[in-house]
Amino acid sequence: MTQTTSSADLSTDVLIVGYGPSGATLANLMCQRGHRVIVIDQAAAIYDKPRAITADQEALRIFQEIGLADEITTTTAPHPGTNFVGVDGQVIKRFYPAPPPNPLAWEPSFMFIQPELEATLRQGLSRWPDAMALTQHKYLDLQQDAQGVTARVLRMTDNHELRIRARYVVAADGAASSLRKQLGSPIEDLAFDEWWIVVDAWIRGPVELPERCVQYCRPSRPGTYIQGPGNLRRWEIKLLPGETPQDFQTHEAVWRVLGEFVDTRHLEHCRTAVYRFHALVVESWREGRLFLMGDAAHQMPPFLGQGLGAGVRDAYNLAWKLDAVIRGQARDSLLDTYCEERKRHVRTVVGHAKAFGLIIGELDVARARVRDQQLEEELQSGRAVTVRQKFIPGLETGLLHRNADGSLAAGAGELCIQPWVRSAATENWQRLDDVAGANYTLITLSASHLSQWSDQDRARWQALGGTCVLLSDDKQHDAVPGVHQLTERDGLMRNWLETLGAQAVIARPDHYVYGVASSIEATRQLIEELEQTSC
Repeated sequence: MTQTTSSADLSTDVLIVGYGPSGATLANLMCQRGHRVIVIDQAAAIYDKPRAITADQEALRIFQEIGLADEITTTTAPHPGTNFVGVDGQVIKRFYPAPPPNPLAWEPSFMFIQPELEATLRQGLSRWPDAMALTQHKYLDLQQDAQGVTARVLRMTDNHELRIRARYVVAADGAASSLRKQLGSPIEDLAFDEWWIVVDAWIRGPVELPERCVQYCRPSRPGTYIQGPGNLRRWEIKLLPGETPQDFQTHEAVWRVLGEFVDTRHLEHCRTAVYRFHALVVESWREGRLFLMGDAAHQMPPFLGQGLGAGVRDAYNLAWKLDAVIRGQARDSLLDTYCEERKRHVRTVVGHAKAFGLIIGELDVARARVRDQQLEEELQSGRAVTVRQKFIPGLETGLLHRNADGSLAAGAGELCIQPWVRSAATENWQRLDDVAGANYTLITLSASHLSQWSDQDRARWQALGGTCVLLSDDKQHDAVPGVHQLTERDGLMRNWLETLGAQAVIARPDHYVYGVASSIEATRQLIEELEQTSC
């Protein structure tokens, strides 16, 4: 039986089931946009051991929007890059962080301690009066109707049942998601299924360790060494044929296998977990007013360091679309592009992570030597891709400008860069997003491009909630009403637009490029398309 609003104990705009990093990020994003949020989680507190350990510049840009990136980075460290080591101990593949200047104004990849990051996200949520976090609350089931969703939730401290009325429900409750099971959507299995031990340890004395992260691609015992922030270090170790998770239930057994990689005498055991690494993508992430996000929608092996980042990207993509629909600025069909865009993107990332896992985990010595020879030749010839960020794609589907033949237009789907900028009124350099905000944003280097706008052009752009940015070193031109007039520090935007042969770029609220324009007529066309497809 469908519950009505009057029978609910609590009501909200968005109910989020799961208070991990993805759920906490979405909660912050929605509250910042002025919406009511309730987030529930079965656990009483944050899990106090490290799990995810690395993420990238896009995650920091998202944390920047909710005003928490600077605090988060006080306890992080830049990723040092990775060496892949072959059968005979030789380097067969290398990854380096993308060189500066950083196009998103953050470190390309960073290392963190998950309990600290989660604590910052939760403290950030406490800033918002319309946020409610209910720990020790278990989701039971829900009923949907045309106006919203009523969820049954169990308060675990006294077994009292609550009914929460929400406009939308988001499942961020992890790989064992009960909401995904209720949705019953098929799951695409990308054929990766391996048992690995993950060992975290604190350095408590002199230990000889590599200066960079290492993938030990040796058939005798594949493994990974990860240099965490501070004195945290991690090893991921593949179980060999004949071994089972039960073989590593004691400290002695774990320390014995860890000893194959490092002298353990000055290490303090922090955590051991035995994981079954999967490569999975759920087919459908939406059923009416219910959405899947993070590990509830996809799972990947850790070899690209993108698990947490993928969930945070989900949150960002969904947040601005929910906001637009709730405010009546977009049709409900905009929400269908969430799965369309994120599923294709994350499937590509999961595929890359699986490919790296197959390189690392090869157990046949003869095949491993062939692999080593091929990868060494690629590395020495300069053909190997050595920047990890190049394996993270842009968007390929969804709300993006396309050519007449249906192909993706130049620039569309890329992340819009974020230069350091300042206005004539201040001497301080700022990241562009902190000035322009998270709206549809038109950025141009040409004052004449904006001067050609008619009153109708401005009205249509304002109806979309759009912001205009003029990046120019010329202080002589007149101020343009409603336009942020800024100087960029490193010429990144100028170089990028020149490469595309464009005068202007229109970025979406999640900073992905909708399209670029070489004339005012092309700009008008982009705005008209946005009106037709999203409003």
